[in-house]
Amino acid sequence: MSLPLNQSVLLESRTLRTSALTDFSSDKALSILSKAKAIIFAVWGSSGWATTAQIAEYFEVSESAVKELYRVNHSEFRDSETQILTGKDLRDARQKLCLPSKTSQVRVFSALGTLRIAMLLQQSEIAAQVRTIILDLVAAVTIITHNPTPALPPVEQRLKTLVEAMKTLAQLTGGRLNPYIEQQMNDYAANLFADYNQQALNGTQERWLGVVNFAESELGKKVPLKGSHYRGHLGTWVRTFYPQLGSRQETRLVNGVQQPIYVYACHEPAVAAGLTKAIEEFFAHPSPGTALKQAGAFARKSLVTA
Repeated sequence: MSLPLNQSVLLESRTLRTSALTDFSSDKALSILSKAKAIIFAVWGSSGWATTAQIAEYFEVSESAVKELYRVNHSEFRDSETQILTGKDLRDARQKLCLPSKTSQVRVFSALGTLRIAMLLQQSEIAAQVRTIILDLVAAVTIITHNPTPALPPVEQRLKTLVEAMKTLAQLTGGRLNPYIEQQMNDYAANLFADYNQQALNGTQERWLGVVNFAESELGKKVPLKGSHYRGHLGTWVRTFYPQLGSRQETRLVNGVQQPIYVYACHEPAVAAGLTKAIEEFFAHPSPGTALKQAGAFARKSLVTA
């Protein structure tokens, strides 16, 4: 969160006024006020306090203006910001606060209360200076409004977890894994090794994925092994209708056999966007096989494009 650097946010928002004051101690509040103009608070009850008349003098406005401001906004002032002194408290504070002898009660404000007045008082150049100082201080504080993305475990740990998962699955299925699940795990392990080795060599952040891998890992789409929208047709669809996305080939494990496949630079936003569009069109088409046939995609032997 960051506050816009204009004084209206403090003049108009009670929540922001209170939020700003919460971050300031009494000493900090006094320091802010002193930057705009020298001010002295009399110490009473271990805290500094000033009368309404003294506050009015500081802001160079009439005492009635301060009283009216408090009357309209009294509900947002906290006990630590203002008090009414009567009886024994008044007698104890009278000399320190230089109060007239005939005064039966008096309202006093702390440094924090004076800051709140500055955030409410419009007809005062001093108050405007104080608001500017407050905004500069608040805007300089970086407030994190989102949870940081957790880091992935090291590659070695992820591989160990994968191996343990494969063992557990094998035990649950009597030593025989579904070929598709086994293929997915093998591909995942191979990609982990490839990413790890590539980054260890040159520190690159490149990500080269087959179109099926991209569809399932990045878009969350399940690409079936058979049917009208099966994985072979998806790869051919991209190669036929989106050849501009690239022509790089790598040898990877596909259905238990090392085969050359097309891989795409998914770290490049334009390529990732193109793949996303191609995949969405493929799954939205009622008969992608027919469209591919009409385009002559099966007239020549296609490369595996998993």
